[in-house]
Amino acid sequence: MGGVYNKFEDDGLTLDKKRRADIFAIDFNTTIPKANTVITAEWAWTFIDVPDTYTQQYGNKQQGGFIDIVQPIIKKKMFGFEKASFNVALRVEYVDWNIGTFNETGQNISDDVFSIVPAISFRTSQQTVLRLNYRYQWQTDILGNPASKTAAIQFGISSYF
Repeated sequence: MGGVYNKFEDDGLTLDKKRRADIFAIDFNTTIPKANTVITAEWAWTFIDVPDTYTQQYGNKQQGGFIDIVQPIIKKKMFGFEKASFNVALRVEYVDWNIGTFNETGQNISDDVFSIVPAISFRTSQQTVLRLNYRYQWQTDILGNPASKTAAIQFGISSYF
């Protein structure tokens, strides 16, 4: 997917050339039959036409993705829900916000994030889930300084209808 992202014309006056942002992605999902393990993954590449006058901090190429593995532990009627399940999960994520090297030094532009996220979840149905995550994350700044490490507890509710 992609398209022009900037305002290139106003009242018939050309402000800039048309600048595009394009994203290519690969999605994957499967269920391992005997264990009912659900695996979902995605990887995406982004290409952005950034003006030459912008600093290299504004990346023109990005990539990232995740893999999410969910293992049902208990599947039965629970709390009034006919097809409920209690699950454990593990998600691994990575994004590089700025692929490339600095023009002046040839050194890598770092600016990336890596996360490991174990979780427990409760599905009331195939379409609704409550999930508790523990996120441990390493984030490297644009200069490649040692990664800052953070941790967080997250709670989320998702419902698809």
